[in-house]
Amino acid sequence: MDPPPGLAELRAGRAASRVTLWDGSEVWLVTSHAAVRSLLGDRRLTAVTSAPGFPMLTRTSPLVRANPKSASFIRMDDPEHSRLRSMLTRDFLSRRAEALRPAIRELLDETLAGLVTGQRPVDLVQGLTIPVPSRVITLLFGAGDDRREFIESRSAILIDRGYTPDQVGKARDELDGYLRELVEERIADPGSDLISRLVLDQVRPGHLTVEELVPMCRLLLVAGHGTTTSQASLSLLSLLTDPHLADALAADPELLPKAVDELLRFHSIVQNGLARAAIEDVQLDDVLIRAGEGVVLSLSAGNRDERVFPDPDRIDPHRDSRRHLAFGHGMHQCLGQWLARVELEEILAAVLRWMPGAKLAVPFDELDFRHEVSSYGLGALPVTW
Repeated sequence: MDPPPGLAELRAGRAASRVTLWDGSEVWLVTSHAAVRSLLGDRRLTAVTSAPGFPMLTRTSPLVRANPKSASFIRMDDPEHSRLRSMLTRDFLSRRAEALRPAIRELLDETLAGLVTGQRPVDLVQGLTIPVPSRVITLLFGAGDDRREFIESRSAILIDRGYTPDQVGKARDELDGYLRELVEERIADPGSDLISRLVLDQVRPGHLTVEELVPMCRLLLVAGHGTTTSQASLSLLSLLTDPHLADALAADPELLPKAVDELLRFHSIVQNGLARAAIEDVQLDDVLIRAGEGVVLSLSAGNRDERVFPDPDRIDPHRDSRRHLAFGHGMHQCLGQWLARVELEEILAAVLRWMPGAKLAVPFDELDFRHEVSSYGLGALPVTW
């Protein structure tokens, strides 16, 4: 979890640096907090993967370029981006996330009650941080718990760079097939879930097609599951290995919201950064980014910018980290950030409540850090208490 070497040197140099990607293409890498934040809000950069010069960060990135109809609105610019995103905004407001807190807490208590009565050590990834976020999403969708394993397995493939493009494409098609069935069921017989609301408010009046709704549902499913799992796993690791953090939260639970923002800043699970392409020339301090050139905005580097967050390589639960970039910035800022915060707060509180004195059951250097996953996390987190 140490920061990559050379970040301070990069930030002390030009506003952006030329780097070479895995496919041999050269792009601009932006690492300062101010520049990343500025460019995320700059409409002269596009999120559309088919744009000239758009960086392909992984071997599977070209799948979206090859099949633009499978893209979700995070790969669109306005006006289409805002048209589709606005249909979901009301469902992910802070008050909606707060309304789900009791159900999330109940789910966590049920899950941990089973874990603590079993054999030790327990794996908090397989036992907690994978199933709980996926159950929250299936709860929103009104999906049966019997399909949770299918959803988890296909979602995991979509964010794992260790799979081939064919394997990722197959998993995406299988997940889309399931989601299409779910949408068709809601069209025939709406309920009170999120998909039913979209069907009633958007599909039936003709504002949204089924072909647009399916990628929208996939985005919510994969992003809401994989990213929360990764962030929760790393946050729990910090709780287990940092006595100052554990003691502070145990003594003052009111610190949890502030601590969650600090953990989001510190871990910055989108390690690759966000890919963009310039559609117009952009002057960034002493660097001219020309139209047609690719840009990678490093959220993790921006979140370790010592000019904004002094002593950035240390977790400080008392720090005001609200300016962190873990959820991005600008029009593409993470839609589900309030729900993620509630889940993370409740997961940390539940482990403190159910497993006082929890500690790693293996040496730190034996942990399985998942560098191949787009939302960096842990493959397992064995603990005892």
